[in-house]
Amino acid sequence: MKITIVILLISHLGFCQSFTRSELPTILSNPWEMTYGPDNFLWITESQGKVSRVNPNTGEKQIVYTAPDYYDGSPAEALTTCFKPKIGSGTLGLALDPNFLQAGNSFVYFYYSYNSGNQANPKTRFKISKLTWDANVGQVTNAIDIATFPSGYEHLGGRLIIAGNAPQHYIFVSIGDYGPSEITASQCFLPQSLNPNNLTQDPFTANGKIHRLNLDGTIPSDNPIKGNSFYTRGHRNPQGLMYNSDKNILYDVEHGDITDDELNVLVAGMNYGWKTVRGYHDGNYAEELDYINSYSPNPNILNDRLIAPIYTWCNTTLPTDSNNFPGYCTIAPSDGIFYKSNAISDFTNSLLIVTLKNGETTDQQVFRLKLSYDGKSLAPSTTDNPNPKKLFGSDQALNGRLRDIAISPDGKTIFLINNDFNIPQRIIKYKFESETGIEKDNSPIDIKIYPNPSSNHISIQCNEAIQNIRILNIFGQTMNIDYSNISDINVSMLNRGYYVVKVKIKNQDFVSNLIIE
Repeated sequence: MKITIVILLISHLGFCQSFTRSELPTILSNPWEMTYGPDNFLWITESQGKVSRVNPNTGEKQIVYTAPDYYDGSPAEALTTCFKPKIGSGTLGLALDPNFLQAGNSFVYFYYSYNSGNQANPKTRFKISKLTWDANVGQVTNAIDIATFPSGYEHLGGRLIIAGNAPQHYIFVSIGDYGPSEITASQCFLPQSLNPNNLTQDPFTANGKIHRLNLDGTIPSDNPIKGNSFYTRGHRNPQGLMYNSDKNILYDVEHGDITDDELNVLVAGMNYGWKTVRGYHDGNYAEELDYINSYSPNPNILNDRLIAPIYTWCNTTLPTDSNNFPGYCTIAPSDGIFYKSNAISDFTNSLLIVTLKNGETTDQQVFRLKLSYDGKSLAPSTTDNPNPKKLFGSDQALNGRLRDIAISPDGKTIFLINNDFNIPQRIIKYKFESETGIEKDNSPIDIKIYPNPSSNHISIQCNEAIQNIRILNIFGQTMNIDYSNISDINVSMLNRGYYVVKVKIKNQDFVSNLIIE
């Protein structure tokens, strides 16, 4: 049995935000990562192994570190059969220690390419270097290498993020499939069985994975396979990592191949399908459903299974003209950030994702994706407040390719960087000015609780974002149970009887009866 509550609100608000756009005078060189540090400076990676520190108010920039062993690859490593022969290289991800302001913890983790061979026999790889920042002298005073990874020819990934609950934090590193598309670049590997992207689901290779390390570069003892840095697999080009600190959830956003850009909730050990499965498990490519339905779990991985994205852009079949890049409906997502502030209420509990592509149906813009209460899916989309919502697309001629995003501590300023070669590379600021409610009368809030009566588990669904859930007994006492997954709340420990379910939506409480048998 399912109980549905439909509440007609006298006034339901859709939201329209007002921002003021400005630019900092900072001169940047092919920036890739931008992080708003706890020291109230923007930390940015730039080309040729540089790390910069920028004042977010004045734009004053200091290059605090230049990697002495940065290496941009060699023609000797070229893939001669391909239209993109150069070995992958670059100045990519950066993350700051979670205790950055504490004495002895001012560490900067930096991901860039270097030559692990020699001049005669070069071998480009990537490393994570752990830099020690001394705020008193305003410079990096030490650098040690804590991890290295191989390179490839395309789809490098390269994002770093530090996540986890104190005192245990981890470094997560995203690495792409390293293989050119067999659709648009079939000449690169002949036969295609030699393409590195065939190895993305193999947990014993580096490419097509999210890797997890301790902050000293060692491998956590509870990784999915002991002694192996791999955390998740089956990724194509995961350039974005985002951490929901409220729910301890890590997300990635990644480029699809002509279709199916993905937003994923990352679960340790799980398989995200590439290159056999693209986007949703919807069978939009031949033989995809056969693979899903007959999936054989890896015996080395506990509870191994395929995981579908929580959202996919461009979930369609392969276009007839696979060479018309501007015509693809993919958005080219580059990175994102979890917005937890209450400063912009429409953004609270959302992911803000930046994109690179100016196409026939896509703009270089920011997507706001409102999350469900448990953070494991998207909140429902409505006519007045679509989900996802597009932001700043009308400014793409000014902004260009949006590579990364950061948020000020008060939640009121959005910082963007571009690395477009057709317009100046810069730091763009959008300062929040106001939020206007647009009244819509008699808009229903639809809350579903089922099964009801229940003896084991209940699920709660709503067409609006749920802020909070509590179950109370007849004496008004809140039951001490786990509410983190609203689609599967365990109520088996409750005594038989009548209870009240209290659901908070849009700062209003709605109640319903629950019977435990």
